[in-house]
Amino acid sequence: MNFTNDAPAIVISRTSQTPEAIWHQVLLGIEEEGIPWQWQQDDDTDAIQRAWQAATRSPLLVGLACSADEVVVHYRNLPPASPLFRQAWAQDEDQLRRLGNNAARLVKGLPFKFSTLK
Repeated sequence: MNFTNDAPAIVISRTSQTPEAIWHQVLLGIEEEGIPWQWQQDDDTDAIQRAWQAATRSPLLVGLACSADEVVVHYRNLPPASPLFRQAWAQDEDQLRRLGNNAARLVKGLPFKFSTLK
């Protein structure tokens, strides 16, 4: 559900160095919850700062960004240096999808999904 118009959406900050394929499972998780998202090109190197800036640009108050090794979910009402979630993108697909679910659930005001310990 990549919306390029003015529909309220989660803003995802990507850089030219980050392959779009890294985002696949995260985007599926967001879409499973029925929340629209949109790309925003940004070449700042600090993923936490980019995620917070994306959250400030999002009418839904949620932004995501990716560094060389992790995906960051930020909420506009949190301090800029304190993201809500940080997940290594080298993790398994279920964890990355759950990260997307949780970003969308933040918008919806639903409890977060957490993995069950075995």
